[in-house]
Amino acid sequence: MEKLKKLKLNHVFEALIMITIGFVLIFWPKASLVIMARALAILLFLAGVVMVVSYFVHKEKNFFHSSGFIIGIIIVGVGTWIFFNPNDFTDLIPKIFGLFILITGMVNLSQTFSLVSYKYPLWWLSLVLAIITIGMGVFLIVDPAFFKKFAVIIIGIFLVYDGISNIWTVSRVGKYSRKAEEDLEPIDVEAVIEDVDEGKK
Repeated sequence: MEKLKKLKLNHVFEALIMITIGFVLIFWPKASLVIMARALAILLFLAGVVMVVSYFVHKEKNFFHSSGFIIGIIIVGVGTWIFFNPNDFTDLIPKIFGLFILITGMVNLSQTFSLVSYKYPLWWLSLVLAIITIGMGVFLIVDPAFFKKFAVIIIGIFLVYDGISNIWTVSRVGKYSRKAEEDLEPIDVEAVIEDVDEGKK
């Protein structure tokens, strides 16, 4: 029972942390993006430093260690750039997605022309979908800030939901586990024997 209580407290604590982080992402999406970008920058910087130090620690300097040294310096540089330019880094993410979606839309548009040549009656539907796809790609490239804010808020909502659902599930498990233990209370054998003896008298 004690183990179950401890496990329950751990789950509730973790869920409360997720809910807190979720609300932070929902109400302060821009600041949250900067924090996440800088956290990633620190991890990259540390990983690069480890690779560089590893080069000097090993006495044997082969091609593997030399390439690791160069990659480590590049990673340190990237991490440093991201740390001091978090907004520029986060702007790149939706732009990359936007470029990919734009290319996909252009491919769909070329396929629409093929459908016209094949005299497919619903070619216009393919044209509409292609135009929407191209528009989404252009929008992400031109205005990445909206996508960043929207995406962070969605992540925050998911975290809040996950935390609340975890607390609810843990509370149900705790309630019904206690009920199951009460239903399985040990039988007092001596009391039963005494009742039987009294019945015989």
